[in-house]
Amino acid sequence: MPTPVDAPLEQALREEDALALAKASTAEELQRLKTAEELIAQRHARLARSRFVVASQAMIGYVALAGFFVNAYQSYSNKQQQQRQQQEDRDRWSKEFERASQADKYRAFFEISVLATDANNPDKRLVGYALLEEFVADRDYNSKATLMLEQSLVQELAHHDEVGTGASHTSAIEAILNALAHTPDCHALAQAAGTIDRIARHRASTGHDDEADLFSLYVRRLVGRAASVCPSLKELRVVREPLVSTLVKVPELGGLKGKVALERANERVAELLRDACADEMSVSALSDCPAVFVAYAKLCSALNPKTDADERLACAVVAAAAVALPPAPAPTP
Repeated sequence: MPTPVDAPLEQALREEDALALAKASTAEELQRLKTAEELIAQRHARLARSRFVVASQAMIGYVALAGFFVNAYQSYSNKQQQQRQQQEDRDRWSKEFERASQADKYRAFFEISVLATDANNPDKRLVGYALLEEFVADRDYNSKATLMLEQSLVQELAHHDEVGTGASHTSAIEAILNALAHTPDCHALAQAAGTIDRIARHRASTGHDDEADLFSLYVRRLVGRAASVCPSLKELRVVREPLVSTLVKVPELGGLKGKVALERANERVAELLRDACADEMSVSALSDCPAVFVAYAKLCSALNPKTDADERLACAVVAAAAVALPPAPAPTP
């Protein structure tokens, strides 16, 4: 509590009355008061400056933190945009490559078709038939290549009996059958086997018996291929069915005479496959016949005696051929 002496001084200061202040205090007191006020003012200024510095530093920290997050978001956004752009570029180049591949394939198919249909040069036709194998194995071009080979087969058969050209046309027919069999699709093999009707019609129109060799070639290429690629005996039967039906109607194609039962026809097809493979393995060490017999015997292991009774004799022939195979060579250490 202020003393009575100090009360006029404080009142003068509060009222900012300079005359009263001069009367209430001496020069020394005024000097001391001035010094004290300057000290208090400097202290307030220092505190204010200190708070400003802290606020400025905090503001700088917040700005830096905000800048960090902005930079992080910008980097993430740029990375996402870059990835999208790269994906768009990859998709665009992939589509462009696919279009170029399709165009190249189409052009190659057209050029090979020109070779396969060259009526004046049997060597070019043979090369064309061999190259069509790749398109038979292609899902998109299988039907086109198969149709072309079927028509080529008709043309080769039509000229098969010309004097001096039988051997070249036989080679061409073999190349056509090799190409037709060059597919991993069991259904496509069944469609190719249907072309055996061309052989039967040609024999009926000419009365020649040399079509028996062509029938055996059908059995070797198509049935042998079906044994390797068909997943079940039922699907193998679908591929073999055109050959068996033709053999029942024209037994002479398989070296048979008289009326032929279905079971005997199935057996005869298996015998033709066995004999053709025996001739092939006698002159070639690279024949796939051992794999064919092993695969065929595996299909026969699922034989149902009730529903597959007509397969009994054919499977017996194949099983005996598989057992008679020479042992596989030991691997070289």
